[in-house]
Amino acid sequence: MRNYWNNLTIVRRITLVLLAYILSMIAVTSGTKMATAANLKDMSIVTTDNIMLKDLFDGVGRNANYVIGPAPQPGEDMVLNARTLYRIALAMDLPWRPKTSGENIIIRREATIVSFGEIEQTLKTALEKHGLQGRYNLTLNGGNKSIILPKEAPKNVEVSEIDFNTARNKFTATVVAPSVDNPIKKIILNGSVERLIQIPVLRTPLRNGMIIGRNDIEWIDIPEANLQHDTLFKEEDVIGLTPRRITYAGKPILTKELQRPQIVTRGETVTIFFKEGPLVLTAKGKSLQNGAKGDLVRITNLKSSKQIDAVVTAQNEVIVR
Repeated sequence: MRNYWNNLTIVRRITLVLLAYILSMIAVTSGTKMATAANLKDMSIVTTDNIMLKDLFDGVGRNANYVIGPAPQPGEDMVLNARTLYRIALAMDLPWRPKTSGENIIIRREATIVSFGEIEQTLKTALEKHGLQGRYNLTLNGGNKSIILPKEAPKNVEVSEIDFNTARNKFTATVVAPSVDNPIKKIILNGSVERLIQIPVLRTPLRNGMIIGRNDIEWIDIPEANLQHDTLFKEEDVIGLTPRRITYAGKPILTKELQRPQIVTRGETVTIFFKEGPLVLTAKGKSLQNGAKGDLVRITNLKSSKQIDAVVTAQNEVIVR
């Protein structure tokens, strides 16, 4: 009987030792899994046609290059939600579970982007080879466009065909990228040419009596179609003149808005000159009219009260011819 209890005690001790060993192994195994747990990335940038497991999770070990599915098109994004990610984790036996139902990852396909500015410059070069001259703007039907290429493609664009109607200022162009020899992307662009003309405008508003100088003007481009027939185009048509009333800054200047400065004012005293060979006579008079240089004005001689016509030559000076 004593041997029976002794044997039972030994069995219990062995059982306890085995149980302790098993528990310790479970702890070690659990610790190892925790140490190698997969972590979801916040965002992933891919460069190939496929999404791999390593693009979604860190710490995936030997399955890193396992293909999950096709990548988005170059330049586009794809969002995988918590449910999809959980299914992937289960299928790949990954120790990962979503913390919330809103957990996700954004996958972006890296790309080479040819901007609208680069396309526009290429179009301008092609149009100028087909006879377009001067200053102009381009307008594309459907708005500004860009071209998205795979990351490995060079950043380049060429025009393979173009039809330019100079009379209507309309064009149709076939644009390929990165080149005519390697047309990965091809788009057809329709648009119009807005011809521009450069004109002088005032920097600041000026009123009557202020003489326009070279520093008072600047140059701007405006659509040729918006010009009025009496718009002033040349610097010499503006400098030295004065506004009839007020001329505003930044607006086209019309012929009717300017006049020569009035250097003789109605009602003011003027000096009358009479020249005959070496003989020069002067008298005082009163102007009956306003006058700019070169204008013929009516003057009353203050001594004789006789009215005469004289030409304005300088500030408050006239000459009888």
